[in-house]
Amino acid sequence: MPMISDFSYVDQSIYVQSDELDIYYPKKIIFSGHVNIKQDNHILMSDKLVISRNETNELLYNTLYAYGHVKYYSDYIELTGTHAWMNFYNKDIDIHKGTYYLLEPHIYGVANSIMQRGKNRYTIVKQGKFTSCILNDSYWNITGSEMIYDHHKRNIDIWNACLKIKKIPIFYTPYLSLSLRQNNILRHYIPSIRYNNKQGLGFKIPCPINFSKHYSGSIVPCYTSNLGAKLETEIRYLVKPGTGLLILDIVGNDKIRHEKFDNDYRNSNWQLYWKHNGIMNKKWHFYSNYLLTTGFNNYSNNTNVPVYIHPNNDYINQKILCNYSDKNWNTSFTYFGIANTKITMIQDHYNYRAAPRIELNTYYSNIKGKPFNLKLFSQLTQFIPENYNLPKTIRIHIEPTLSLPIHNCWSRFNTEAKLRITNYRQKNINYYNKIQYMNYPLQNTVNRLIPQFKINGKIILKKKTYVSKKYRSFLEPKFQYLYIPYRFQENIGIYDTNMIHIDHKNLFHDSICSGLDRILPANQIAGDITIRCFKKKKEFFYASIGQILNLAQFNTKYPKTTKYRYHVPNIKLFSGASRWNINNYWNTSTEIQYDMQHHTLSFGTIILEYIGKDNQVLQTHYRYVNEQHLEKILPKINESTYYKTISQLGILTCYPLFDNWRISCSHYHNIKTNQFIDQTIGIQYHTPCWGVNISYERKIIDWINPSNRHTYDNKIRLDIKIYNSVSDFQQHLHKILNIGILPYQYIS
Repeated sequence: MPMISDFSYVDQSIYVQSDELDIYYPKKIIFSGHVNIKQDNHILMSDKLVISRNETNELLYNTLYAYGHVKYYSDYIELTGTHAWMNFYNKDIDIHKGTYYLLEPHIYGVANSIMQRGKNRYTIVKQGKFTSCILNDSYWNITGSEMIYDHHKRNIDIWNACLKIKKIPIFYTPYLSLSLRQNNILRHYIPSIRYNNKQGLGFKIPCPINFSKHYSGSIVPCYTSNLGAKLETEIRYLVKPGTGLLILDIVGNDKIRHEKFDNDYRNSNWQLYWKHNGIMNKKWHFYSNYLLTTGFNNYSNNTNVPVYIHPNNDYINQKILCNYSDKNWNTSFTYFGIANTKITMIQDHYNYRAAPRIELNTYYSNIKGKPFNLKLFSQLTQFIPENYNLPKTIRIHIEPTLSLPIHNCWSRFNTEAKLRITNYRQKNINYYNKIQYMNYPLQNTVNRLIPQFKINGKIILKKKTYVSKKYRSFLEPKFQYLYIPYRFQENIGIYDTNMIHIDHKNLFHDSICSGLDRILPANQIAGDITIRCFKKKKEFFYASIGQILNLAQFNTKYPKTTKYRYHVPNIKLFSGASRWNINNYWNTSTEIQYDMQHHTLSFGTIILEYIGKDNQVLQTHYRYVNEQHLEKILPKINESTYYKTISQLGILTCYPLFDNWRISCSHYHNIKTNQFIDQTIGIQYHTPCWGVNISYERKIIDWINPSNRHTYDNKIRLDIKIYNSVSDFQQHLHKILNIGILPYQYIS
């Protein structure tokens, strides 16, 4: 007969159910046969249970012992074992010779002993192993003498760690720390092999290093037949002000470089990269994205510049920032620099380092109880040129902004008045004025004052649909009027300013320049109408059309103060974008941009995609870009061969063959020039815990216009991947589609 007991004297009641009950008052109680214990959201099952209660010095020790087919369940972990011990109050539990299973992410393991501590925050494993594979089919596993799972920080600390694929050891380290999040740290420790025409055959063999709980990394010997030997060193750290990454790459002998240049260059070259991001005391923010390199020719082409660096043609941006924020103000100290990647650019160099840049922002809301907001932005920057013949400049900028926002849940309106006050102190300008345009010489001291007035608004209109109550649609019209008067600025150099490509995403941008050295005049109206349709709180249709119209024409052109000209375009732009989830399988996305001034289609793209039940993917898209549009978005390229109309058709597919095998193919063809741009084929074997990708790519890298000859590069690549969670595996399921230069474009 089942027996039920209630131990309500504990802080959380314990309910026990069993077939038999024996009481030996006052020391112990024995439950036998299909014992089931529940306390809060914790469940323990076993064949036999003994509860003992001893009283010493008025302190109570309440423990239980479970024997035979022990099973323990909670919200995030499942444990099994031969016998177990559990404390009523702090929920500490010990299970011997058992298995464990983490529900999120999915981690399986076995161990001699498993302990729960710190009110179930920590799971401590002795002499165990774990994997993301099912235990009976574990292709890889990591063993350790002791493992500590921190369920709050979602990481694992392992001592005497050894990674094995099947029973083959891959590496050993005295200490290893892995994240349970989607970031797959294990990928840093897997060898890789690849081949292409330019670099030849290359391979990497990572070797992990772990200094302590907060410091880890790897040393990766690399060899490429056309480049020589290379050593990559990564160190990842976790300190109080944040997390960071240090990478040191040393190239022993660049064979391609020696074929092109004299032997005067050094035999060894190196680069140091530092990335850091962290917050301290909730007010200090530290950020670094810094690359230091010897800067030899073809460096970025012939070696692996980290993917988290964003190269900008011949140089790579550097940034080090320290920011302090308070309630109504914040200040920052920033260093902006560049890292050269090509020697040939030094002779014609117009790049500047902002060393330093100091900014102060203050905010005041509801001034004297009125709905006015005041913002004061001030900046002090010293620009140091890479070429010592160029001007060295100090720029002081103050920008007060007064705004009147009016908003509710369905509308938003804002009226804004801004005044830009800038002072330039330009030194070393004599030599520059002689070799540049003498009709527009730079001046030592320049004061510039430019006002700006802007009105913008947005309304959200909800429309009832008579098809079904499941559907809802919204109409969102937006508008903006912008006025900036013309000011003469040809006596100012260009230090941190670039042109911004205007498209549908930034129709309402205040300026078409990214910096402060050129504030171009504007008297224009921008408008946009967006339609959104929802089904069960999920957006399935989106369409937006917008237009920019100038009310005044500006024909002023600025001189060539850098490598390319700046001018004030008369913007008459019409653009549109849409996205439609037709059903559970078919999706489409389009975007167009029409130049109303020249009556030409500047840019257009349309994507049609099919995703099947078994993750089959078929995507076709067409892209069109005319010559004038390319010349605007690629201002730093002087070769006219790059300014050719693009009329490109692409097809990409991924299909499961059988079991865990998948194949992918892609082909991109330029209809205008009748040449293919990129071709790929890849085969993938995958399981929820590991996978292998073999891919081949043939892509165009250059062409010679007079002879109509094209240069192609062939690349073969082998990648072995292991996943530390099912979510990580699902995230990489379609990675095989991204092996080409034109990656897969996912339509959400």
